[in-house]
Amino acid sequence: MATPVGWAQGGSGSVCLAFDQLRDVIESQEELIHQLRNVMVLQDENFVSKEEFQAVEKQLVEEKAAHAKTKVLLAKEEEKLQFALGEVEVLSKQLEKEKLAFEKALSTVKSKALQESSKKDQLITKCNGRREARVSSQANIHGIYPSHPAPVSRAGFHPNFGPRLRIQASPSGPHLRKGLQGPGRPRK
Repeated sequence: MATPVGWAQGGSGSVCLAFDQLRDVIESQEELIHQLRNVMVLQDENFVSKEEFQAVEKQLVEEKAAHAKTKVLLAKEEEKLQFALGEVEVLSKQLEKEKLAFEKALSTVKSKALQESSKKDQLITKCNGRREARVSSQANIHGIYPSHPAPVSRAGFHPNFGPRLRIQASPSGPHLRKGLQGPGRPRK
C-alpha cells in the first residue's frame, strides 16, 4: 500500500506503526465483509419466504391430520381382517370335520353297497343253482323223453302230489303248515 500524502517515509515511528495497524484492521474488516457477503449469498439461496413457510407448515398439519385418520381407518380394517381370519379358521376347521364325516359316511355306504352286491350275487348264484336243480329234477320227473311214463316215488305218491310246506295266514300271524297239494286243487 502506498504511503499517504503528507506523511514522510522516515518520519516518526509511532505514526508508521499506527498506519500499519490501521491498514491491518481495514484488511481484516474487508475480509470479514467478504465472508459476510458469502454467507448472505448462501442464506439467500437457502432462504424461504414467510408465505412459503406458512404454506408448507399448513400442508404438514393437513398431512398429519390425514395420517391420523388413515391410522384410525387402518386400525378398524385390521380389526375386521382379524375377525374375518378368525371366522375363516373356524369355518376351515368345521369344513374339515364335515369332510371327514362325509368321507366316513361315504366309505360306510360303499361298504354296505359292496356287501349288498355280494349278497345279491350270492342269491343269484343260489337261485340259479336251484333252477338248475329243479330243471334237472323236472327232467327226471317227466323223464328225459316225454314218451316215458313218470316215475313213482317211494312214498307211493305221484311226484306231483308230494308233501309241500304252505304258509297259512291267521289273525295271530303267518304259520307254516305241511300238507298235500295236488295240481289244480289248492288246499286251505
